[in-house]
Amino acid sequence: MRIVKSTVPVLLSLVTCAVASLSCRSGGASAPTPVSSSSASRPPSKAEIAEPRAPEGSLHKVMDLQVKAADLWHLEGGAILLESGRNSFAVIQGDAVQVLPGMGRGLPPEDGTDDRGAIQMITGRWPDGVWLVWRDYDTWSAPDNLWYERLFRYRRDHWERIHETHHDQSTNTLYRGLWEQPDGCLVGLLSDDRNENNAWQAETEVLDCPGRPAPTLSFKAAKQTEYGIAAALGFASGHVVVLEQHTKMKEGEPKPPRLALSRPGPLNRTEVELPLPPEIAHDRRRFRLRDCRLLGGSPSDLYLVGNYDLETATIPLLLRFDGTSFTPLSSSPVSYIGGVDLAEDGSLVLLGSPPKDNPKARSIWILPRGGTWRERPMPVDRQVGEPYRPWGIAARSSDDVWVVGYHENNERNDGRLALFHSHPPAPAGHGGGAAVP
Repeated sequence: MRIVKSTVPVLLSLVTCAVASLSCRSGGASAPTPVSSSSASRPPSKAEIAEPRAPEGSLHKVMDLQVKAADLWHLEGGAILLESGRNSFAVIQGDAVQVLPGMGRGLPPEDGTDDRGAIQMITGRWPDGVWLVWRDYDTWSAPDNLWYERLFRYRRDHWERIHETHHDQSTNTLYRGLWEQPDGCLVGLLSDDRNENNAWQAETEVLDCPGRPAPTLSFKAAKQTEYGIAAALGFASGHVVVLEQHTKMKEGEPKPPRLALSRPGPLNRTEVELPLPPEIAHDRRRFRLRDCRLLGGSPSDLYLVGNYDLETATIPLLLRFDGTSFTPLSSSPVSYIGGVDLAEDGSLVLLGSPPKDNPKARSIWILPRGGTWRERPMPVDRQVGEPYRPWGIAARSSDDVWVVGYHENNERNDGRLALFHSHPPAPAGHGGGAAVP
């Protein structure tokens, strides 16, 4: 999810801090405290150097990250990108973390645009089909500032800008979904950002398809003006799936969300309503969908993950869709789902707010396909005495999970980030570890 600073020395410090006792993953611990002259004359006591005992099955720290924020992006084929803004990238392949100090070339402001925005998303395949979305705001086209987005494609050693969403007094569109159709061509679902009831305004567009025939698009938008887009996912086959919610519902009159499926061929659209959770259906509660994702390899094998927001409470949304109907998944072990990834083996990996009966719980939760929830606790920060808080996740399988964790020390007004992995670190000289380019 987010990573480093803007200079090569900082990037090198990120990697060189991974020594024999650390593994190559995200999470954060503070840099060593300099030894004072008074303490240098005596060896440290066991209490001063002892690490807290890690919980059973705990994630393993790979390295400290000398940055304020870091994100993990799971790409097709198993590669994972670790980034911290425009100037700091690393690629994780297998157990190795390789810093890419020049990968930020071409991003704002180098492309001639202003420097107010930030990376919104990275998607695709490493290294020949990677796209990046940069979100910024327009302060000049309308009385109110407008969000808009730029799309970049990685070209060997730099980012090339290939598209920008509309933003003027009449239109303000953002990318609601991006997918390859076919390999090497990127298609996007775009809709207006001025109103939440934007499903009827959505449209697909070929954004990047150099030297190839443009793919045929099959998307059909909603007819009703009271629905908004909560999530979207497209496929190389041309299928497009959109999770839509009713934006005008009133208390006492809940309206079920729906999954809208557009298929290739003559324009067509199939809508399937989601089952409402008992807490909403019984009490007739109004709600909004928050932080929703559609995950899966085909329109007949999908996961719907997110949250129902009832203003005074939240209810996790966890459903599987087989192309015609929904199956509820096991109850979520977190009270609010803030992040999710789908591994190549079909495992769902969650992070989010811990349950109210254990507010200090800091864990990653894994649901193997056909199995039950498994916990991966976050290690305890030695200085704070509490577990790291998970911030970003990327999973290749139920046993190959990477996590960025953080700690904020309010008394000292500083923070710490680190990279964690479900595997223990490889001993020095035995492979793995971080490679300096």
